[in-house]
Amino acid sequence: MTESKLWTIRDLAAFLGYSEKTIARMVSQAPEKLPPRVYALSRPRWEPGVVMAWVKGEKLVKPR
Repeated sequence: MTESKLWTIRDLAAFLGYSEKTIARMVSQAPEKLPPRVYALSRPRWEPGVVMAWVKGEKLVKPR
């Protein structure tokens, strides 16, 4: 995981301590329980800074 690229399900799972399967399920069944993602792409991706702010409980600006 690096700050210079968007995170995949694998990256997000590793950061949050969940399995990839759990994150994939949550993307479709409970997206409100995950950090805001980038919706302009065909597959789920997250901006690392947005994820870290979400974990800290900081107010977020709506992602792209």
